[in-house]
Amino acid sequence: MKNKSGIEKLLSDVLALQQEDGRGAELTEERVRDVLLGTESFTDAEEHLLASSPLARHTYAAALEEVEIEREAYRQRCERAGLHTSTGNLLAAATEQYPFVIPSDDFLVTVRPHPIDDGWVITLALSEQFRRISGPADVLALVDDQNVTWVRGQLNVYGEIHSYCWPYHESPAERARRPGFALRVLHA
Repeated sequence: MKNKSGIEKLLSDVLALQQEDGRGAELTEERVRDVLLGTESFTDAEEHLLASSPLARHTYAAALEEVEIEREAYRQRCERAGLHTSTGNLLAAATEQYPFVIPSDDFLVTVRPHPIDDGWVITLALSEQFRRISGPADVLALVDDQNVTWVRGQLNVYGEIHSYCWPYHESPAERARRPGFALRVLHA
């Protein structure tokens, strides 16, 4: 067991003394899961509730444990199936010509300009074998070597996830040309 520093021990002792007034029940496990899976964010009131309610923290811890178990189970399914969930390091993966494609053994990423606005459409397409081990409720994410999320969501009937939101200042092509660039699929 790791020894806690003085401040960690003090914080732990203070939190242990908090009385539950019932407000913690307002934070549901479903809501916490949505936040942990990246589909939602906590409101200021929910963050305050987590800081002030032992029940809310218990709900958060239970949901986090459940999500971590699901993520590990998915990782193990991929490993047993022999799937490559990462591209490895790509050199000069992208040009400024669109669409550009980033291939992998078990998935394909296509980036093209959005047809209506100045954004991007990024598509993650999984191989047939990858689709077979992914359930309809699985939320997957495509992240790069610096944990920047490119795509997040559930598979459509074609085994694809599309993203129409690229909130970063550099283009996907600029990001893909960085040294050490790699992409990986993970259970979000």
